[in-house]
Amino acid sequence: MANISGISFGQTTDLLGNAIKGADLEQDQIANNIANVNTPNYRRSTTDFKAALQASLGTPPPTDALGLETDNARQFKINDGAPPAPFDPQPMVDQTDQMRVDKSNVDIDQESARLGENADYEETMSQLLQQQYKFYREAITEQP
Repeated sequence: MANISGISFGQTTDLLGNAIKGADLEQDQIANNIANVNTPNYRRSTTDFKAALQASLGTPPPTDALGLETDNARQFKINDGAPPAPFDPQPMVDQTDQMRVDKSNVDIDQESARLGENADYEETMSQLLQQQYKFYREAITEQP
């Protein structure tokens, strides 16, 4: 099958798709933490995909300020907002210490809670994306 990742149905579907991808990456990190809960000196890892998701939206310019138009990259942009960044969440290692004999900082109770919270988030984003595609399908389908 051809790679159709270049096709976009708009910012909303892209945002929901990235949210699902990020939640999936976080799910993998949590599962890895749970699998290594008794590994000596293991440090838990996490993926801050929500910050990457926020950065992918960019920052709009303020509505109450007049923006400065620039025509050269060397000119300063004032009140112009920040452009969207590519969605690229990276795993991070948590260096905090825990009071465990094996020097691991994984708490199985916290990881289980994070697992449930992240699964709920991913399910919600999936339902919203399905609803978005349903809207597109209704708009495209010929009505009698």
